[in-house]
Amino acid sequence: MTPTVTLDELYLEIKKIQETMVRREDLDALLDTIEISSDPETMAMIQKSEEDIAAGRFREISSIDDLFSE
Repeated sequence: MTPTVTLDELYLEIKKIQETMVRREDLDALLDTIEISSDPETMAMIQKSEEDIAAGRFREISSIDDLFSE
């Protein structure tokens, strides 16, 4: 005889699986982070940008006109 499973038991089992499952979006984000972090040129550009921001060398852009005004 096959054991019976209630809907509540099935629901709880699915919830357990969801809690430990890696979502595709999370995996994609992780791979993007690894790719960026492993590129020395990109990391150097990020570091330079952070230094520029800290030193106040930036300009806020809130419209297309701001973007092309320079």
